[in-house]
Amino acid sequence: MTLSLIEKSNYFRALLVLSRRDRIIDDEEKDLLLRIGQILDFDKRFCEATINELLVNPNISRNPIVFTDERLKESFFHDALRVAFCDGNLHPAEYRWLRRTAHANGWTNQRLDSIIREFQRNGIREDHDALFEIQKLLQ
Repeated sequence: MTLSLIEKSNYFRALLVLSRRDRIIDDEEKDLLLRIGQILDFDKRFCEATINELLVNPNISRNPIVFTDERLKESFFHDALRVAFCDGNLHPAEYRWLRRTAHANGWTNQRLDSIIREFQRNGIREDHDALFEIQKLLQ
């Protein structure tokens, strides 16, 4: 699958907005975001600067991102959970934002909760060698 620059930007921005929800961006979360930025072909310095300014930048909208492609939606929610759970739990603010985003994308709470249960069942621990869903989609 080929993504436009807008689709790539929206994907990355949505993950940034999610990361910001719990007001903590630890090293592991930063590493995941940098890896996804690289996968999406963004400049590393741009990604680092964006992540470093994330908590203090008032111009980053909290509005949900709407994806038009169903495969991209599915990919996003899986990667978003990987980022959200990298600290071992899903913060309530992250969950609320994911629900809003799921609704904006035409998904039910049940569909999102099903993906969350699947993610928890398969393990929350980060496997640094595992491919991101967006990587699989772009292959």
